[in-house]
Amino acid sequence: MEKIKICYILPAMARGGAERFLLDLLKHLDKSVFSISVILFKSKGSFYQELKNLNISVYLLKKPSLLGLINFYRLFLLLKKIKPHIVHTQLGGDIRGRLAAFLAKIKIIISTEQNLNKSEAWYQRLAKIASAPLANEIVAISQAVANDMKHRYCLPARKCQLIIPNGLDLKKFIYSERKKSGEKIHVGVIGRLHQQKGFDLLIEAWRELSPTNAQLSIAGDGPEKNNLENQIIEAKLQDTINLLGDLNHVNAFYEGLNLLVIPSRWEGLGIVALEAGAKGVPILASDADGLKDILNTETAWIFQAGNKDSLMSQLNEALQGLNKESANKKRGALRKHIESHFDIIQVTQKYARLYLKLWRQKYEDTASK
Repeated sequence: MEKIKICYILPAMARGGAERFLLDLLKHLDKSVFSISVILFKSKGSFYQELKNLNISVYLLKKPSLLGLINFYRLFLLLKKIKPHIVHTQLGGDIRGRLAAFLAKIKIIISTEQNLNKSEAWYQRLAKIASAPLANEIVAISQAVANDMKHRYCLPARKCQLIIPNGLDLKKFIYSERKKSGEKIHVGVIGRLHQQKGFDLLIEAWRELSPTNAQLSIAGDGPEKNNLENQIIEAKLQDTINLLGDLNHVNAFYEGLNLLVIPSRWEGLGIVALEAGAKGVPILASDADGLKDILNTETAWIFQAGNKDSLMSQLNEALQGLNKESANKKRGALRKHIESHFDIIQVTQKYARLYLKLWRQKYEDTASK
């Protein structure tokens, strides 16, 4: 059998959980079955070199100009040249990726929805509604994302049934027993500095709670960086809250924590919860819909999303309970849940089966007629 050619289309390999998952997926797909290429149509991104290191074909288009028409035409020509059996759009690549693939007469078009797109512009929503019928399958990474895209993009139920979560390479995130917290408790958050992530809410809760024996470290970069810096200064919290910027090695960050907080207002799934949970870091998280596929009161401390008082109450409970046996039970239960449902090997197999099924429907069935 000839190799099945898959082309992934996305804007850039930015430093994010979904991009990290895509790297792991591409690394674990069977190269004796699949021939892989990736098109980035905006910029390289922080994970670009790691993508290149996978020894797959990577194409970088020039930054869009003239409303993106030239860039779109280049994308169309590139697809005509590559002639993939399958185009798989990701992370903002859906609109132009679907249309370019359709015009290039690609028989199989797949999209993956990675988030609850609450902050997207109205014209982006309309474009996604218009382009959705071009996709053979639209994969949701969680039940929350499936529910959201059904209503947001007016999709029929049959196009919102396929849920494949993002997976984690558990060999990179080894579970370890946690040392008892000492005089200073190290609390951390990590993610894109965006209003979605709720870091401003955590800073406000930290100001009011004023824990005397804890230090908070915020890792990541993004559009809210200056606002968060000013919020910390105005609250006079420079001695207890640090902004670390982007991290190259998240494992070391997790290993130094006694508690990870995920204060998201909304979340598609939450790769950070998978990474920290796999390492055995105790977690305090909001009850944002996407996180519910990973976390519950048996595996973490949970507070009401967007509710500062609920966050303060559960943060105080978590800080007081880190050395209790109940905290160990939460950590152990979470690791087992991740092993059962989010192992990258299992997730890769699900995508491989999807690719093979659609390829056989479109190519083998056609050849037999």
